[in-house]
Amino acid sequence: MKLPEGVVVLHEADWERQVLSSPDTVIVGFWAEWCIPCHMAAPALESAAPHYRGRARFGVVNVDEEPGLAKRCDVKGLPTVLVMQRGEVCQRRVGLMGRRRIRGVIDACLK
Repeated sequence: MKLPEGVVVLHEADWERQVLSSPDTVIVGFWAEWCIPCHMAAPALESAAPHYRGRARFGVVNVDEEPGLAKRCDVKGLPTVLVMQRGEVCQRRVGLMGRRRIRGVIDACLK
């Protein structure tokens, strides 16, 4: 998966530093290569990254490569989006979301 500028791949080894200890709001998309809805949802999440530059950071987690992290974050369906603030989940959404919906979920935490 080719990522747009501003979106990073997250791993369990850097989860603490990149997400839990981050002073910034972090939006995390959990996905898998085989998940068709994940591929359909990716453009909405990717298009949000430049829109929130300076206000939030974005990362993605491949659940097949990071099953421990998916379990730790209680990911039970794909795609899953977590909006994290100060190490806590502010919003959790499971399933396909369009651009307007994903921005609404993020905006609810940034207010």
